[in-house]
Amino acid sequence: MDKKTTQMIKGIAILIMIAHHFIVFPFSDLPYLVTVFGQACKICVAIYAVLSGYGYFFTKEKTIRYGFKKIWGLLQIYWISLFTLFIPAAVMGGWKITPWKLVVQMFGLLPNLNWFAWYVFFYMFCVLVMPVLCKYKVFRFKPYINLLMMVVVPYIFELALHFVPTYENNTIIHDLFSCLLYFPCFLIGYWMAENRIIEKSKKIKWLNIPSVCVLGIFVVFAGRICVTSIAGFLLDVFYVPIMICCLVNVFDKWNCVSISKGLSVLGKYSTGMWFFHAVFFSTYVCDWFQPILKIVSWAPLMFVWLVLLSIMGAFVYQIILNRMKVIFQLLKGRKR
Repeated sequence: MDKKTTQMIKGIAILIMIAHHFIVFPFSDLPYLVTVFGQACKICVAIYAVLSGYGYFFTKEKTIRYGFKKIWGLLQIYWISLFTLFIPAAVMGGWKITPWKLVVQMFGLLPNLNWFAWYVFFYMFCVLVMPVLCKYKVFRFKPYINLLMMVVVPYIFELALHFVPTYENNTIIHDLFSCLLYFPCFLIGYWMAENRIIEKSKKIKWLNIPSVCVLGIFVVFAGRICVTSIAGFLLDVFYVPIMICCLVNVFDKWNCVSISKGLSVLGKYSTGMWFFHAVFFSTYVCDWFQPILKIVSWAPLMFVWLVLLSIMGAFVYQIILNRMKVIFQLLKGRKR
C-alpha cells in the first residue's frame, strides 16, 4: 500500500469520523437508520489505528527516540489549537486551570476540553511500547501465532484493569484501558504490513471485482451495526482489515482523478481536521463556532459545510504552524 492510497483511506476515515460525531451529536432530527449508521461510523478510530500500525512497520528506526519524534510532530498540531482556542474559551467560560489539568489537556488525557483528542495519548502509548516489543522480538513466531498474541494479550491486560478498584475514576488507569482496547488494531496493522496481507488480497480473484469490494464494505458496516464487541473485545480488529483490503482494491480498479485528489487532500489534513472539528462539539468552544455551522439548516448540506469548515481550520492552522517553524529556525540560526 503506497502513500497515496494510505492518504486516500485517511481521507475516507476523516469523513467517517465527522459523520459519526455529526450524527451522534445531532443538530437536527435524523432518521433512525441514519442514527444507527452514525454509531457504526466509530470504526474510524480503528481505521487510523490500523493505518498507524501499518506505517510503523516500515519505519527503519523503531526506537524510543523515533517515538518521541513522532509524538512531537502530533503534539504540535494538537497544541496549536488547544492553546489558541480550547483553553482560552474554557477559561473565559469559567474553567479553572491547575497544573494537573494543564498536563491532562496537553496530552489529551480524559476528561479533555477537546473531546476528540484522546487519540493523542493512545498514539503515544503505541509508539513508546512498540520499540520495546520490537527490541525483544516479541512477535518472532509464525504469522498465525503472532496474530493470536496481538489479539489476545492486550485483551487479557484490558480485562485485568477491571479488577483495579474504581478504575473508571482513575485517569491513568481509565486511559490505559482505552489504549489496550485499540492496541490490537494498531498491532493488526503492523501484522498486515509484515505479512503483505494487502498485496495477497489483490491475488484473490473475487476481490478484483469492484462491486464485490463495495459490497464487502457494506457488509463490514452491517456487521458493526449488529455486533460492535464481544465481552469487551472490539471486533474492529477484524472489520477494519477487511475494509482496508476492499478499499485498496476498489482504488486500484476505479481511478477517478477528482475523487482521488479530493480524498488525498482530506487525508493530508486529516489530523488537523480531527482536532479542529471538535470546536463544533466540545464544551465552551462550541458556543463560539456552532452559530457558524448552523448558518446551514438542512442536515446533509450542514454536514458538507462542517467538512469544509474543518478542512479550512486545519489548513489555516497548518500555515500558522509552518510559519512558526520557519521563525524558530531563523531564531535558532541567529543564536549560532
